Amino acid sequence: MAKDQGSAESRLHLPEYRGHGIAELTGFACLVLFVAAAMGGAFGDGPASNATGASGDGSLQVEYQRFCRRHAPQEIRVTVPTQRGVNHVELTFNSEYLRRVQITEIAPQPQQATAQSEGRLRFVTDGSGTPLTVQLHVQAQRAGFQQAVVSVARHGDVQLKQFVYP
Repeated sequence: MAKDQGSAESRLHLPEYRGHGIAELTGFACLVLFVAAAMGGAFGDGPASNATGASGDGSLQVEYQRFCRRHAPQEIRVTVPTQRGVNHVELTFNSEYLRRVQITEIAPQPQQATAQSEGRLRFVTDGSGTPLTVQLHVQAQRAGFQQAVVSVARHGDVQLKQFVYP
């Protein structure tokens, strides 16, 4: 291809440089991928971040975010099965997860909460057998991968895997 006679390269008698086209395309492609990942939720709230886990029989369900930020509020929604005629249900979280997060709010308020080897939350139910939805507002205290195990007696457990950005 002939040099443009009015270009800076031709006026200064410099060789024509053609390598910038590949670098520009690569940079633009990386930028587009980064923006698409951000819009999809790879760095926080979004469709790629929202997840639902369920126990083997599907009766215990947990909605949570796969990706979150340290000290940023997030919500975990747990749908707990209840039994007709039983006026309470006990929800358990593994202790490692409880060491990595701070629970700021629980709705409805549990009748009893203990944090020994595992965190147990005991809720009063109406005994009708309708599922109970529990909302936990938490803040991750440490960056990195973390795993939670949520369980209810006789209904199995649900494993949650999250990545916490600094």
